[in-house]
Amino acid sequence: MFVSRAQGVLLLAGYITYMVMGAFVFELLENDHHKRIEEAIFHMKEEFFSNYTALSPEEVEVFIQRLVRAVHMGIDPVGTHPHDKQRSSWDFTNSFFFVGTMLATIGYGNLCPQTKEGQIFCVIFALFGIPFCLLCLNYIGFLVSGVFESCAEKVHGKENKNSARYFILFVAMGIIVFLILPSFLFQWVEDWSYYEAIYFTFITLSTIGFGDYLIGKKQDRTYFPGYRLLSAIWIIIGLAWIAVLFELVSSFLAPVDPKASSQKDSKG
Repeated sequence: MFVSRAQGVLLLAGYITYMVMGAFVFELLENDHHKRIEEAIFHMKEEFFSNYTALSPEEVEVFIQRLVRAVHMGIDPVGTHPHDKQRSSWDFTNSFFFVGTMLATIGYGNLCPQTKEGQIFCVIFALFGIPFCLLCLNYIGFLVSGVFESCAEKVHGKENKNSARYFILFVAMGIIVFLILPSFLFQWVEDWSYYEAIYFTFITLSTIGFGDYLIGKKQDRTYFPGYRLLSAIWIIIGLAWIAVLFELVSSFLAPVDPKASSQKDSKG
């Protein structure tokens, strides 16, 4: 599908607007409800610690189950009170990041709508948003491919996209730009080992999204402004590179049609 530059700009602007509107709606539907549950969990913890010696094993088991359920809802129950009332799990920044990972089908699973309205809106929003996201990734992939083609032309001269040399260069440049270099940033900001950072970048860009490693969630670390926004941009462009890579692999490994090749020979 050919998209002109003007159409591409409108497409990206529409997608960003769609994500911003979705983030506002999720914040509106989920934020207050999440805060109430969070306060209830910490109140439950306070009661447990003041009376845990008198509890039966069954009551302790119930407490553990509620605590595990809270963690699955994206609540960090460590401490004696909510860590930062100014930075909720469903503020605009986190809602925007949630929308981006949802539409990209990564789905970390650490945060999900809990209200009936939020879950219904999530279904409707994703139903239209995921195809919209795929269109945008297709266009961004076209731009990324154009940049890599220019680099390949400077290195090796004009190359056919189906050539092995172009494919190797495309893979190598993508690994450096979208896996190796971002991993250094995540290693530094999140205080991970480098292998953990590489693991996170691959699991994210492959859309596996286990959710065992997450960014911007440590309460004992200070993150620079725009960190999650920068990460969201990396995810979108990286997914576009992955999409083009899969297309290249398919075309590179596709069997040659003997009829088509014979027709070309006859024309030659």
